[in-house]
Amino acid sequence: MRRRCGGQIVSRRWRGFPVLLLIAAVAAGACSRREGSAGSAGAEQTPAQRTAARLGLHGSAFPVPLPKPHFVLHDTQGEPFDFRKRTEGMLTLLFFGYTSCPDICPLQLSNVAAALRLRPRLRDRLRVVFVGVDPPRDTPRHLRTWLDHFDPSFIGLVGSPLELDRAQRAAGVPSAFVESRFEGGYTVSHAGCILVYTPDGLGRLRYLPEVGPDAWAQDLEVLLKARWPELPR
Repeated sequence: MRRRCGGQIVSRRWRGFPVLLLIAAVAAGACSRREGSAGSAGAEQTPAQRTAARLGLHGSAFPVPLPKPHFVLHDTQGEPFDFRKRTEGMLTLLFFGYTSCPDICPLQLSNVAAALRLRPRLRDRLRVVFVGVDPPRDTPRHLRTWLDHFDPSFIGLVGSPLELDRAQRAAGVPSAFVESRFEGGYTVSHAGCILVYTPDGLGRLRYLPEVGPDAWAQDLEVLLKARWPELPR
C-alpha cells in the first residue's frame, strides 16, 4: 500500500488578504505526525527509518521507500515535463502548493532557497519541483514570476484539474481542493509537506514547514552522500 503524505493545509484568501484558518492532519501517516520520524527511536522502526535516524535527518522517514511517481505535466514554458525522467539521478524535492498561499508554501520554499544559498555547490545536484494546484490562478507566467522570488532554479509545473489529481495520487498525497464559493475570497486545501527522493529514484522522507534553512542545508548534504539499506527483493 502506498503511504500518503497525509495532512492538508487549509487556507483562505479574504478580499485580497491572507487569513490562516486551519492546519489539520487528517489522515494516517499525516505530514504533521511524528510517528516514524527520522529522529524518533523505538523497536518498531524499519531499516529505512533507522538509517534516517542514524544520519540525523530532520524529515519524517517513510517506513518503506516509495518509487518516484510517474506523471507528466507542463513547465512554465509550456513544454511537457515527465517528472520521473526529467529528475532521474537527481536529489529531488517535490511540493504541491499554490502561488496565493499566505503562509505554508512561501515558508517551505523560502527555507529551501535559503538552504541553497548556504550550500550553493549543491544546486546542480538537485531539483526542486513545485506543482501549482490552483489552475485558475497558477498560470505558467505567474508561477514562473512567483518562483523566481525564491530561486530561479526552482521548476514550476501546471496542469488541468484532472492531470493534477493524477499527479498527486501518483505521489501519494491528498488531492488539493479549491473552493471559490465564499464571500470575498476562496479556500485551497493541499498537502503541506515536501517529498524528498534520493538520486536512486526512491522517496525517503517528507518535510514539514518547521524544518528551517540550517537543517535543510545539513540534510541536503547528507542525502547526496547517504548509503541506504538495500530493499528486499
